Amino acid sequence: MTTNNFYAMRGERLLIATTKKIATAMHRLLLLVLLVLTGSYTAWAQHDGFRLHGCLPLPDGTAVGLLVSTDTAQSVECCSGVLRNHTFSFTGKIDRPRAATFITNNLNIVAKNHWPDDSIHWNYINLYLTNDDILITPELKVKGGQVQDDYNDLLAMDDTGGAVVSPDLFFRFIDGHPHSPVAIDLARRLMERAYNLTAAQVEHLDTTITSVPEDTIGLRLMRQQIAQARKMVKGATLQDLDLVTTKGMPTSLSKIVAEAQQSKPGYVLIDFWASWCGICLAAMPDIKTLAEKYSQDLTVLGVSIDIKEQAWLRSMQKHHEPWAQYRTSPQGYKDLFTKYQVGNGVPYYLLVRPDGKVLSAMSGPEQVKETLDNLLAK
Repeated sequence: MTTNNFYAMRGERLLIATTKKIATAMHRLLLLVLLVLTGSYTAWAQHDGFRLHGCLPLPDGTAVGLLVSTDTAQSVECCSGVLRNHTFSFTGKIDRPRAATFITNNLNIVAKNHWPDDSIHWNYINLYLTNDDILITPELKVKGGQVQDDYNDLLAMDDTGGAVVSPDLFFRFIDGHPHSPVAIDLARRLMERAYNLTAAQVEHLDTTITSVPEDTIGLRLMRQQIAQARKMVKGATLQDLDLVTTKGMPTSLSKIVAEAQQSKPGYVLIDFWASWCGICLAAMPDIKTLAEKYSQDLTVLGVSIDIKEQAWLRSMQKHHEPWAQYRTSPQGYKDLFTKYQVGNGVPYYLLVRPDGKVLSAMSGPEQVKETLDNLLAK
């Protein structure tokens, strides 16, 4: 081998070695860049969606699920699974903050082990789902995100978490958290079942909740609800609904109320019910007692929201009550939910004054009794 060939081969090897080193260095650099980018993306992704997770003191195999509220009265299942090593983790993305319920049950475990029914256990944990990292603690408490912090403030004020509509508590929370999505939800609940707020209360909601950056969609929906609520406050005119008689003839809510008061001046109780509503049917004997006790001053009118006529007729035969009965037409049914904003349907009671104006929506026969006792004692 000549000297020139030797140095040529050596130079080639050095070039190859150098090229490999450069390639290795570039590869490492590329990996470093990818790691940085991946880390950045992961951190961004956590804010771009939600992660609901926890380690719970419950047996493996316990079913877990998440129900999320919608813009109607319905909730939908968002996630489901089972505990493994006592842990769970749900991920996803939502369009705006929404009330939700995390649920656990041991139905599968009970069935697998043939345990008695009294071994079945459920847990229902209310929370607000936002695109944040949200933790359910072993104590079944929820942490994570500003909206959840707001909701925890509500829980501290009332341990029912707003399970029962309490106007005083709701307004107190709204006044203290006017920019919270939770305030929007409470305001919308207050305006459900029309004629249960005063004009001043509706205006207070409108002027207090003016900006909610985290839920502009909810704010817009609330504004729409306020516009309708202004027409249906305590003391306002009764909004009309299309009805049909038991003979299938068209009529209207305002017409039957006017006829009832012309026949017997006084108060009119409108009982909105349905054949499938157990609470409605169970309350009818109490309403009958009211009709008998205040026979000189009160007329009761029944308005069913049954869609199927035969179901309505059969129910009246089985639960015959001594007052006139009507049923909402298809348009009347729709208007009950849009005009009256009766989000969760029936039972729904309205007490109309002798002058034809609506006194208020009533929570049930007991409130009707208390109200009439106070009014007629004067």
